[in-house]
Amino acid sequence: MGPRSTSRSISDDDLVVGFILGPHGIRGEVRVDPRTDVPDRFREGAVLECDDIGPLTVAGIRGEAAKPIVHFAGYESRAAAELLGRRFLRIARSESRRATAGAYLWADLLGARVETPEGTWLGIVRELLRAGENDVLVVADASGRERLFPMLESVVKQVDLAAGRIVAVPQEEAG
Repeated sequence: MGPRSTSRSISDDDLVVGFILGPHGIRGEVRVDPRTDVPDRFREGAVLECDDIGPLTVAGIRGEAAKPIVHFAGYESRAAAELLGRRFLRIARSESRRATAGAYLWADLLGARVETPEGTWLGIVRELLRAGENDVLVVADASGRERLFPMLESVVKQVDLAAGRIVAVPQEEAG
């Protein structure tokens, strides 16, 4: 059996960074479905909060970044690893901000006002999508009509997280 520890309470500010699919092999490793763009999120020594288990420390990692095989400290058998299966791995939003300095968290963009450079209100960010290499803001206006704004310099001119505001030029005008 793996070690049990007291889990800190999961907060609305915690971000899901992975999902444990299940055990891999007989030495306590698990297959993880990453839910993060931070390349070294599953580095050796990283501490992640596991739902209903508590903090887990990455003792080793191998395989492809898209589907890593992770060994958590204290989980040395398949039976122990089975206890971790089908659970989310999370980190505090504050920790994620430190790891993504200079970038934006999707969670921080949701609910932001979107307006033109002239100050015309376009709507509120309701969702974000990944479309190939670019993230796309889904912006809903007062009537619920949605418009898509790719996160390109020619479209998104400014992101002011403190003010909850994004300045964007609709694609049809961003020539």
